[in-house]
Formats: sequence, structure tokens, C-alpha cells
Amino acid sequence: PLLFKMGTNASVPQVRAKDVKRVCDNKFGWLQKRGLTNTQQQKRWCAIHDLHLYYFESPRSEEPKGVVNLRGAIVSVSKRAKLSLEIETGALISEKGTEKRTYVFSTLGADETRGRSDGKDPEDMKRMEMARAKTELEKWKGWLQEETAKTFTPA
Repeated sequence: PLLFKMGTNASVPQVRAKDVKRVCDNKFGWLQKRGLTNTQQQKRWCAIHDLHLYYFESPRSEEPKGVVNLRGAIVSVSKRAKLSLEIETGALISEKGTEKRTYVFSTLGADETRGRSDGKDPEDMKRMEMARAKTELEKWKGWLQEETAKTFTPA
């Protein structure tokens, strides 16, 4: 189990990235997150565990930048943002206090090796990045949908 501590933001469980990585069943990696107020894409190291998507500044972070509650969420490929997933929290449940919000995460530009050309043709690099981003998008969509389905699966 994860050990939580109280941090500066009371709404975010305080858990270290390495502890989430240890228990997340290899469902982790880099994504780009678009915020509500800061609509710039921000690269985040993300991990899925126990109906939550944790996002950190790096896999060495001492606490998450945020946590998305996947309980009752709908995960879909975005029609508005290229190679992105939208997570609509609380869409399938009607409990008091459940946050209703849409998060946008993208696989485009989230790769660790991004920006390294190693002498390769820029067009080839672009095609390779697009192919990688599409593969990653499908992987993350599967992981997230599998996790949200646990909302309605008896333990």
C-alpha cells in the first residue's frame, strides 16, 4: 500500500513518485498535461494506481503536482486536441462532492528522447514521433479505461 503524508495542498495526496511507481503495475510514463488556467502543455511523469492518475514533475518528485480521480470517469480520444486524451471526472457517478472536470493529456512531445535528432532527417524524425505518439495514446487509453472500469467491478 501507498503511504500518504499531508503536504502543502490538502486536496492532493502526498506520495512520492517512486512509491507510486513501485505499486502501479508498470502503468507509468511521460505525458503532456494542459491545465485549466495555464493552458500551456506541461510535461509530467504520470502513473496509474488504485483508480487515480498521479502526475509529477519527474519520477524523482517527492509529491505529485496533482491527482486525477478516475472513479466514474470517462476516458476518450480528444476531438479538440491532437493526439490527446480527455478524462471527464465523475461523469458516470452522482455522489455529492465528486469533482466534475475535464483533464487533457497528450502523448505528442512527451517522449524522453524528444529533440534529439542524432543526425537523422527532420521529416523522418517527425514521422517517427507521430507514430510513437499514436502508439502511446492507444496504450494510455487502454490503461485508463481499464482502470476506470474498476469503478463498477466488485473488489
